[in-house]
Amino acid sequence: MKSPLRRFRGFALHHHHHHRERKDHRPPSAKLDELVYAAQEMEDMRNCYDSLLSAAAATTNSVYEFAEAMGEMGTCLLEKAALNYDDDESGKVLMKLGKAQFELQKFVDDYRTNIINTITNPSESLLKELQVVEEMKDQCDQKRVEYEAMRAAYGEKGGRLRHLKNESFSLGQLQTSFLEYQEEAALFIFRLKSLKQGQFLSILTQAARHHASQLSFFRKGLKHLEALEPCVKAVAEKQHIDYHFSGLDNNSDIDDYSSYQDNHSDGSELSFNYEINDRDKDLPTFRSPMDMDQAHPVSSPRPLKEQEQRSLL
Repeated sequence: MKSPLRRFRGFALHHHHHHRERKDHRPPSAKLDELVYAAQEMEDMRNCYDSLLSAAAATTNSVYEFAEAMGEMGTCLLEKAALNYDDDESGKVLMKLGKAQFELQKFVDDYRTNIINTITNPSESLLKELQVVEEMKDQCDQKRVEYEAMRAAYGEKGGRLRHLKNESFSLGQLQTSFLEYQEEAALFIFRLKSLKQGQFLSILTQAARHHASQLSFFRKGLKHLEALEPCVKAVAEKQHIDYHFSGLDNNSDIDDYSSYQDNHSDGSELSFNYEINDRDKDLPTFRSPMDMDQAHPVSSPRPLKEQEQRSLL
């Protein structure tokens, strides 16, 4: 038979082991800090993509209004060309300038479509991926709440069970709940880090492709206008019109750009084949939504302002 002292020592050892076992199943403070930091990162990423979408929507609406105004200008010039009765050559030039507005309008509409394909659609795809991560965060929080409730329900003395909503929990169930919470937290952190690592590359890809669409837009417009320059210049000289008025860019800037265009423009259509470093291609956990959207480009929907006007009719 054990002496009272030995029985007391055994009880103390058991109590200390049980207390340490329970303590080990409390969420580490470092893990909780990481989850708090992850939540802030998700909010920052959402704000980033929301700002991109807002800028794209504002640009799309402005470009649409610009295209509509160019169409009105073209219509006006064509109507005024009919007023010329004396010089048929001058009337033809004015008619060409009116038609040019409609050609430029097409280029503007193409640019508006490219804004949607390069900025809007990829940002929406990235927001959908972020929403999946946010749902994983919610599941992680739910597992934590369930575990905390079970831990609070577990007895403080000798591992006895307390009841929570007519349910009792053993130490094994508490351990299982803790492991499930840890697994959900680790999966959430991993997925968020993967998305965060690809964020900058995605934004850079969007900006580069949008740059390509702008370059294509201005090149096409400049090429079409330069084709009309000989006719306009001839009529201007005949009618003694000084159409290179004060305020235009100086000739050196024009010559510099013309030289750049001669060296780089081949008249080809817009291509988004911007290469990515091999180092970036090796990322196994992230696939840019730009690649998925590029395979399924969409035509430009009517901007928000036009939709609102139609809904009011």
